[in-house]
Amino acid sequence: MVKGSLKFGAPPEQIVLEANEDYWDPHYPKVERVIFENTLMGNREEAMRLCREEEGRVDIVSHIRPLDTLKVAESPFAKVVKSRDAIHFGSLFNQRKLGSKWRDIRLRKALNYGINREELWKYAAKGNAYNLGGVIPEGVYGYNPALELYNYDTERARSLLAEAGYPDGFELNMITPEAWKLEAQIVSKMLERIGLKVRLEVLTHPQFLRKIYLPLMDKPPEEQEWDITIGHYQNAYGHPELLLGYDLLEGAEIPCMEIDPVYQEMWKKMARTVSRETREPKIRELYKYMYDRAYRIFIYSPLSLYAVNKEANFIPYKSSRLALRETSVTDDHWSVREENQQSVAD
Repeated sequence: MVKGSLKFGAPPEQIVLEANEDYWDPHYPKVERVIFENTLMGNREEAMRLCREEEGRVDIVSHIRPLDTLKVAESPFAKVVKSRDAIHFGSLFNQRKLGSKWRDIRLRKALNYGINREELWKYAAKGNAYNLGGVIPEGVYGYNPALELYNYDTERARSLLAEAGYPDGFELNMITPEAWKLEAQIVSKMLERIGLKVRLEVLTHPQFLRKIYLPLMDKPPEEQEWDITIGHYQNAYGHPELLLGYDLLEGAEIPCMEIDPVYQEMWKKMARTVSRETREPKIRELYKYMYDRAYRIFIYSPLSLYAVNKEANFIPYKSSRLALRETSVTDDHWSVREENQQSVAD
């Protein structure tokens, strides 16, 4: 790193990385210099425009929205890259706030039954999602086929609300980062169908982190006013165990759930299991317990979508991090053309 820092939650305007010429594997990295232009984080439209309409400013825009893919497909300079990554789209409940209703399993289940995943898949994801209603996709380590998915059932949702003492519904506060505004708006309308009154607050990503992420919180967990979130939850290291713990364990950095002693003990037994073969059944049990208790709203696994310069061979990581170790460019990439022109001029 020759410029910037990696402080989480407070990115500098620019981070510049240069290749280590003494790296032990001569095949990597495949590019000499990478610039992360963080000034464009707050202006996604401009980042997209630069990638679509110009060369030399933006080669990769990560986590573009499904509607953006149509514009990118028409670009003479950019293409769309899709990847099935370790990401889940859904919601967290705030059980920690004073007087929280979400300690009642009937309410958590009601909201799960109130979500029409097919409708979201069609109108928000534009088909760029899969694993509707599940926790992790079939075939992934820890997948549990015994889970009975929460299907869209407004009658059942209303019945559960009435059982919990809210036959006429109640008001709730929903927060979402700007990137998931459309999905949050659609989910809000779905919850209104079962009798809830939703107040939606759309936040920048740093603002969102200050509501849910303990090291950056603007006030203690008990004083946070939100009820549910809408957004994606990234398994940054690609291990399915991590999706089981970031909000459900003692000392979690997203402290929105009350500690469940049964779940805590199940987790400890899984974590102490060394063998991959004997650990997987324990992971399946944890997913089933979490799912049966409706500790989150489970919606679907979104595809990660990227706008990429057509002359860049971009290799996405399952963690969805922009680790560009395998990424390279062709001889027709603007940077190579400029270098060749300079060599000829010299």
